[in-house]
This record gives sequence, structure tokens and C-alpha cells, in this order.
Amino acid sequence: MKEKLSNEKQTSRGLFLFYGDEFLIRERVSTFIDSLLDPASKTTNLQSFDGSSLNVGNLISHLLNKSLFGGIRVALVEYTTLFVSQSSVSKIVEKVVEAWKRGDSKTAYRNLKQLAGLSGVTLEAGVPSDGWLKDVDAISRLDSQDQEVFQQAATSFAQEFSGIISSGDENVILEFVQEGTPEDTYLIMTALSVDKRNRLFKAFDKNGHVEELKPRFDKSSVRLDKSYFQHSIRDFLNSRGKTITSDAIDLAFIKSGKDIRRIRSEFDKIVSYLGNRSEINTTDIKDLFLDFHEAAFFDLSRAVRESDSRKLLIALHENLKIVDHPLQTLAALASEFRKIIAARELLFTDFRSLWKPEINFDQFVSMVARFRSESPPKKIQKGKFNLLTQKDFPLFQLLKTAQNFSLQRLIHIMEAILDADIKIKSTKLGSASPNIILENLVLEICDSKKTV
Repeated sequence: MKEKLSNEKQTSRGLFLFYGDEFLIRERVSTFIDSLLDPASKTTNLQSFDGSSLNVGNLISHLLNKSLFGGIRVALVEYTTLFVSQSSVSKIVEKVVEAWKRGDSKTAYRNLKQLAGLSGVTLEAGVPSDGWLKDVDAISRLDSQDQEVFQQAATSFAQEFSGIISSGDENVILEFVQEGTPEDTYLIMTALSVDKRNRLFKAFDKNGHVEELKPRFDKSSVRLDKSYFQHSIRDFLNSRGKTITSDAIDLAFIKSGKDIRRIRSEFDKIVSYLGNRSEINTTDIKDLFLDFHEAAFFDLSRAVRESDSRKLLIALHENLKIVDHPLQTLAALASEFRKIIAARELLFTDFRSLWKPEINFDQFVSMVARFRSESPPKKIQKGKFNLLTQKDFPLFQLLKTAQNFSLQRLIHIMEAILDADIKIKSTKLGSASPNIILENLVLEICDSKKTV
């Protein structure tokens, strides 16, 4: 057990609420519980409750009953719906639609659990997915396409989960919060979202400790806010006895995106690599820290060249996570096929008498070196689609890809890309669900191998 609790813990009356980003909540709660309990005490003095199916009576009974083992006791209620009010329904419905559109079923389900809790219903096996949603007016205010998306999410949710009950009597736990927990007893609650006008939230804010946990993003890019990034990473490294140079943290920021989980995972990897060395430098970042943007675009390019629909769909969704708008992904697809077209042109012009389909890499290196040395300087000047300025291996791979694409097929694909661009920019579907248009494009790209 820890020798001394902070003033924050002593003045909170044992009540703690953490809400916001799921990853940051989990990390914060883990650290906080570690400050309260030794590892050996967790098996006896820590009790977890599922907030989506919380029986308030059982929770209160647990908190009031003394432990047979003595010492500090902790009750953790994970992802409760108690702090969400009816006024939050519209926002929750929108979150369901947004999450389902981007393929994040986990977040969609969590928000649907909140709706179920607010409705005070029980979902049992075999109950129609829309049976408990008839009175949710916010759904009817969605446009027809979003209603369809929401219905798909709700149907899948009903098939996936059962036995979700009402969160319980708010008045019971409200009275408990106003009184505070017994001595050496801590109630920790987490929530993905809250309504600050909610009576229970106000009581928690007045009598306990409430903390919002969310990353701060840069409004003009696909990264975290730089000051937030630096502060959170330095805190994280400090907790592990490590430091980082200014140049190294600046380089890591450039290479990172907005996924705090992946960023933390990369630094975990570097910390393990350092061993007894205490400081992270730029060499460590260059050698070990993955470039989020390069990796996602590289995977997309590789999948395009293989024309494997499964791999291409996976790469597409990974790429969409790091871009500001799906049009950037569409532009990346267009750029990749322009390179393939340029490579095919090279095969039928300058390399016509030199390239052989079965050529190996060593033979290619010798061939291209001789060609470059004999070519006028203008031919090998740098240019976006002047492939002769590329390094040998990427150029070799691109030419290998290009020999598998007919000109007719490439024209068909570029027309499909143009059509997707027009749909995203000028149609209702493009405005509401551009990702669906890109998915159809990817399938068209792969299918064109068979049809053209």
C-alpha cells in the first residue's frame, strides 16, 4: 500500500470520475489505481463493474460493506451511462452514425449501449433491433441515408449483445455521492461522454474529483497539437525514467499522426530498446519510430499494385484514418496509377529493347545504370513522374507492376477514379459517405483485372 495519498485523493471524498477518450481513460485509471493499491491488494480489494449493465443496488452494497482483508478498497465502474441525459441523445445518435461509417463498430456499440441505458430497456436475445428505438426522436431527424446507417449499426448491435439493463435508480446513487464513500473506500467511474447539466454529474463535480481526458488536435493537420504532444510524451517518458532531446521529439512529432495509442506504442518500443540508457535521441527516432503517414500510404500503394481486394480494402481504411478528408486518399490512388501509366510508357519507349519480363534485379541494375550514363542530362532531370530519377529497387518494382496492366485497364481505372472524384464532390452520397464511394472504387480497380 502507498505510504501517503495526495491532497487530491484526500479531499475528493473517495469519488472520482474520468471521462473522454477511451485510451486515455484506461491509462489514467490504471495509474491512479496503482497509486492506491499494491499489486497484491488488487486481487482482494479491487472490484470492477460493467457500467452498461450496472445494478446500482449491488454497487452501493459493495461500497458500504467492510472488507474482510482491511486496507483501501476500490470499486471501478467502467463506461457508465449514468452521466448522460436525454438532452444528449441527438449527439449520441450522431456518434453512432459517424463511428459506423468509419468502420469503428466498437465505438458505435458503446454509444448504442448509452442509448439503451437512457431508454431504460432490456435487450434480450431475439428482440428486434429497432424495438427499443421507436421513441428515440433523434433517429427520425437523420437524413434517409444516415437512418439506414444507424439501422445497420443497431441491428448488428442487437445480434452482438444481450441482457443490457437500465443503469438503475439515479436517486439512489445521487444520495450516496452527496454523502461520500466510507473511509478508505474509493469509487472510480468512467464514461465516454457526459452531460454537464446532469444532476449526478453536478453532484460528482461538487463532492468528488472530475477529470476530462481527451487529446488536443492541430486544427490544420492530421496530427496532435504540438504542445500537447510534447507535454504528454515527456510525461510518459518521465514516468519510465527516460528523457528525450528537443530534436528527437520534434522529429517524432513530424512522423506521427493523431492516434495517441499508436504514438504511445512506438515510444514503448523505444523505451524497451534503450535498456539502461536514459535519453532518446534523433537516431533512435529515425531507426525505430514508424512514420505513420509513410507506412499507411506505402501499404496502400503496395495493395494497389497487387490488386488484392481484401488487402486493398484494409489498406484503404488504414489510410483514411490519417487523412483530413477522403479526397486525399483518392488523390493518392490517382497518383499511384499515374506512376504505373508512366512506368508502362517507359516499358514501351526507352526500355522497349532492354526490358525483359523475366529480368532479375541484378540484371536490371546493370541495364538502368548503362541507360542513364548514355542518356542526355535532360532525360534524367528530376520531375514528379520522371521515373528515371527513382532509386533502382522502387523503379524495378514499379516496372514489374506496370507490365501486368494493359493500357485499356489503366484507362478504365483512371475513368473510375475521375467518376469517384465527381461523386465525392458533387453528390449527396459523396457528402454523407465518401468512404463508401472509395470502397466501391477499390472493388472496381480489382475487378477490372478480370473484366478489361
